[in-house]
Amino acid sequence: MAPWCGWMRKCFHAAYYYLDDPQPCQGSQAGLIDWEGPSDVGGEVRCPVPVADFAKHVAQLHADGDIGFSKEYEAIQGEALNDEYPSENSQHPENKGKNRYLNVIAYDHSRVHLRQVPGQKKHLDYINANFIDGYQKPRAFIGTQGPLPGTFDCFWRMIWEQRVAVIVMITNLVERGRRKCDMYWPKDGTETYGIVQVRLVKEDVMATYTVRTLHIKHLKMKKKKQSQQEKIVYQYHYTNWPDHGTPDHPLPVINFVKKSTTANPPDGGPIVVHCSAGVGRTGTFIVLDAMLKQIETKGTLNVFGFLRYIRAQRNYLVQTEEQYIFIHDALVEAIDSGETNIKADAIGGLVNHLDYIDGQYKLIISYQPKEINLTSSLKPVNAIKNRSSLVPLEGSRVHLTPKPGVEGSDYINATWLHGFRRLRDFIVTQHPLIETFKDFWQMVWDHNAQTVVLLSSVDNMSFLQFWPNESEPIESDYYRIRLVSETSEGDYIVRSFVIQSIQDDYELNVKMYENPAWPDMNNTRSIFDFVLRVHERCSEYRNGPIVVVDRYGGFQACQFCCISSLAMQLEYDRTANIYTYAKLYHNRRPGIWTSYDDIRQIYRILSYMPPDLGLLRCTELRTEFDDAAMMTATPDLYSKICSNGSINNQLTGGGGGGTGVNGGGGGGSPDAMGNGTTTHAIAPTMQPPSGGTTNNMANAQPVHIAMGGGAPPAGVQGVGMAATATTLQNGGTVIVKMNGEDNDELSVVVATGNHHLNLDHNQS
Repeated sequence: MAPWCGWMRKCFHAAYYYLDDPQPCQGSQAGLIDWEGPSDVGGEVRCPVPVADFAKHVAQLHADGDIGFSKEYEAIQGEALNDEYPSENSQHPENKGKNRYLNVIAYDHSRVHLRQVPGQKKHLDYINANFIDGYQKPRAFIGTQGPLPGTFDCFWRMIWEQRVAVIVMITNLVERGRRKCDMYWPKDGTETYGIVQVRLVKEDVMATYTVRTLHIKHLKMKKKKQSQQEKIVYQYHYTNWPDHGTPDHPLPVINFVKKSTTANPPDGGPIVVHCSAGVGRTGTFIVLDAMLKQIETKGTLNVFGFLRYIRAQRNYLVQTEEQYIFIHDALVEAIDSGETNIKADAIGGLVNHLDYIDGQYKLIISYQPKEINLTSSLKPVNAIKNRSSLVPLEGSRVHLTPKPGVEGSDYINATWLHGFRRLRDFIVTQHPLIETFKDFWQMVWDHNAQTVVLLSSVDNMSFLQFWPNESEPIESDYYRIRLVSETSEGDYIVRSFVIQSIQDDYELNVKMYENPAWPDMNNTRSIFDFVLRVHERCSEYRNGPIVVVDRYGGFQACQFCCISSLAMQLEYDRTANIYTYAKLYHNRRPGIWTSYDDIRQIYRILSYMPPDLGLLRCTELRTEFDDAAMMTATPDLYSKICSNGSINNQLTGGGGGGTGVNGGGGGGSPDAMGNGTTTHAIAPTMQPPSGGTTNNMANAQPVHIAMGGGAPPAGVQGVGMAATATTLQNGGTVIVKMNGEDNDELSVVVATGNHHLNLDHNQS
C-alpha cells in the first residue's frame, strides 16, 4: 500500500472504517457494454446461458475447487481496475465526512444529485449513492450506503426527490460488535430529518425480514394538495444475512427479492437498496433481481455480463467471490423450484396434480448431509439417545446446558425450526427415552419453553409417560416438576406443569397439549382449532419456543410446524409457500418427509383452512402506531395502507406497557434491536425496569440478576447491574440467560407475584 494511503487510514480511523479490500473497483463506461451479448473471460468467450443449461454451467464453474468462479470473478476485478472513473465529489473535503467507508465512493457520472437549494453550496448536493440499471430498466435502483447520523437528512431528501416507494435494507444495525448502519427511521412515533418528517406506522416482523410502513411528509413544500406533501414508503429489512459470508440457503433470499421488488408500484421511483457500504449485499440483490427477470423474459442468464455492466455504475458491487458464487447457486434453486408462493385459491387445485407434487418432493429431499454435519449425533455417547436415524444436524441442533466434565451432556435429539414470525419458533424432538426424559425437561427449562405439543401416544413399552403424576413430582439436581392440572378438551388433553427451581423461588409454567390423533383428516376444522388453541396459549408467553414431540421427531411434528407457519402466511398475505418450508425443514432435519404423500397432505389440509381462523391476532408481533390518528389526519393514505395485502389486524392490549416492549398487555413501543426482532408482551399488572441498561456478557454462562430478592438458580452465575434499573413492582426476580449454540440468544425472564413473563432477543 502506498505510504499516503497508510497516512490517510490513520487520520480518519476514528471516524471511518475501510472495507477489507483497500483498492476501489472502478468500472467501464456504462452504456458501452452490451452485457446481454458474448463476453470475454481470459480469452474464452462467455455467452448468455439458456435456462435449461444453467445448472450444468454452474456445476462446471464449481468443479476443481470453484476454479471457474475464481476465473470469472478475477476477470471482473481486473477489468474494473483497468478502467478509471472520476469520483471528485466523493473526495471533496466537505463530503468526505458523508462517506461511511473512505474507499467506497460514488462515481460522478452515475451519482444521485440532491436538488440545489437557493444559496446552497454546490457540494451540498452530494450523497454517497448511485443510480444502477435493472433488467431492461434504466435507473431501476439506487445503490447507497447505510445512512450515517450526519446524512439522515440527505437520505430522506433523496427518498422524497426520487419518488422512492420501496427501501431495501440488507444489514443489521450492529454486526459482530461493529456499527454497520445507523437507525435512520423512528423507533416509534415521529421523527424529523431536515425537511422530511417520518412516522413509523406499522412494523411487520417475519422470521427473516421485517416490513416497516413509513409515512413521510415534506415540511417545506407549498400546501397545494395534501397528497403531494406526504406519501407512504415501505422498508423491506432483511434481518437474516449472516455477519460474515452468505446465507445458508438461498430460498429465503429469493423470496425476499421477489416480495420487495414487486411491492414497488408502477409509478414508483427507483428502489433504494443499501447494506452497510452499499456494494456487496446490495449488488447481490440487484443482480439476483435482474437475472430473475431475464429468466422470465428471455429464458437466458448472463450473470457475468450484467455484473460487469453495473460495476461501471457503482464500485465494488458484489464485493466477494463468495457472493458471486451465491448468486449462481441461488439462481439454480430459483430455476429448479419455479414460483413456489401459491395463492390461497390455487392450493386446492394442486392437491391432485401428482406430478407437480412429486417433482417438488424430489427437490425438497435432494439435500443429503455430510458426516461432518452429524458430528454430535453420531458420537457413541450420544447414539444411544437417538430412537431412529432422524437426528439433528450440527448447525441446527438444540443445545443443553453442559455438565462440566460429562461428555455429551449438551446433546439431545432435537432441532430448531423457524416459523412464520421467528427463526427459532419451534423445537422438534422425539418422544423421550427413559434415559433422556430428564434431558427433555432440561431443554424445556434451559430454553424457557412454556408450550409442549405431544403428537405421539403413550404405551407401556417403548413410548413411556415422561411427565409427573399429580402425586409424584419429577426432581433433578436443579428443579422440581409438578403436575398442576389435567383436563380433556375434545380430541386432546391439556396438562399444566410448574417447574420450580430447588435453590430459589423461580418457576416456569408449562402447558402440554397431547393430541395423538393428529391430524384428523375426517375433521379438518379440528386441525386448525388445535393449532389456534396452541398459539393462543403461546400469546401469553410469546417468547419461548413451542416444543413439538412425535415418536421420532419426524413427519407429524414437522407437519404441525408447517401448518402453523403456513396458516399464518395465508392470513397475512393470502399466499402459502409450502415448498420453502418443507425444504428448509428437511435441510435442518433430513428424513422427516418419506413420500410425496407427506407434502400432498399439507396441500390438502391448507385447502380446507377457514378464512376467519384468527392466528395472526394471537401471534401478533407487529406494532401499530397511532393508527386512529393516521386514519383521521390522512384518510387517503390510510386507505392506501390498508389496501396493502400485508395489513390485517390491529393489536389489542390494555394496561401499562412502557417503552421498550410491544404491548401484549400495554401499548408500549418496540425495542430497536437492529435485527428486526421485537420484545413484547408485558403483563398489565407489572412494570418493567425503567432506565435500565444491559451489561455486555461475553461468556456462555447464564446470568441471574436479582432485584428485590432471590438467589441464582443452580449453575447460573450472579451478576450485579449497578443502579441502572428500578426494582420490579412488589419485588421480584429478573433472570437473563445467553442461550443458543453461539450464545446468540438473549432470554429475559421476569417473575413477580403470580406473574411470569418472558422477553427474548433472538439475534440469529
